[in-house]
Amino acid sequence: MTNLTCKDLMLPDQVILHPEDTVSKAFHLMRGEGMRFLPVVHDDGSYVGVFTSPTLIRLLLPRAVTINLGGKDAHKGLNDLKFYNMNRESFAEALKEIKDSPVKDHLSDPRNIPVAPPETPIMEGILLLHTYKRHVILVDPANNQFVGVLSINSSLRNIFDDVDEL
Repeated sequence: MTNLTCKDLMLPDQVILHPEDTVSKAFHLMRGEGMRFLPVVHDDGSYVGVFTSPTLIRLLLPRAVTINLGGKDAHKGLNDLKFYNMNRESFAEALKEIKDSPVKDHLSDPRNIPVAPPETPIMEGILLLHTYKRHVILVDPANNQFVGVLSINSSLRNIFDDVDEL
C-alpha cells in the first residue's frame, strides 16, 4: 500500500490566472467557478502567487484603511468607516478604477499562503490546511512549476468517499 501525498488528493483541473490578467477577469472567474482564490502562473507554468476574494474586498476599501504607516507601534489605518457612505454609483466608480489593473499588482502576502512540494505526505498537507485555514499550493521545488492545489474539500472528498463506516 502506497502512502498518500498532497498530489494524490489535489483538486483536478485548477483554474489559474496569468500575471497580466485583470482584476475584472479574476472576479468573473471566481464568481463563475465559485472560487475564493486563484493561483497566478506565468505562461511557462512557473508559480507567481495567489489572488484571493479577500483581496477584492480590500481593493474596495479606502486607502486610509489599508495603509500601513510603518513601525512596530505605528497606526495601521482607520478602524471605523461609519462616516464613509457608499451608494451603487460610488461602488461602480471604485470598481472602474481597479477593474483593468493586473492581478500581479494585488497578490496575497506570500507569508499567508502555504506552499508545499507535490510529494509532501498527506498528513503534513492536512496540517498545513488546518494551520493556515486555506488551500495549499503545490509547487515543484526543482523548477518552481505550479502543480496544483490541495483543498480541504478535495482532501475530505478523497479520504472519506472510500470509507463506508462514516
